[in-house]
Amino acid sequence: MKRLRITFALMFAGAIGALFTTPSLAYPPFVEQAKKFGAKDCRFCHLKAEGGEGHNARGKWLIKEKTRRNADAVDPEWLVDYKPGGKK
Repeated sequence: MKRLRITFALMFAGAIGALFTTPSLAYPPFVEQAKKFGAKDCRFCHLKAEGGEGHNARGKWLIKEKTRRNADAVDPEWLVDYKPGGKK
């Protein structure tokens, strides 16, 4: 019976912890891949240093490229084709 209560308590604590964590939308390995294109942090493509919602012109371009290329995910290597100001 004691073992069951401990198990239940751990499951409850885990569920509560899951409720209070927010998903991270930024993907830190992208920064490492984008460093060769000048990235220092997530603001290279996002509006905030921690990434997540909100993209600057470069980030919006990458999202459009994902659609154009019919890709499952953004690939930072596409930045080789990015031209500031939207010109290709």
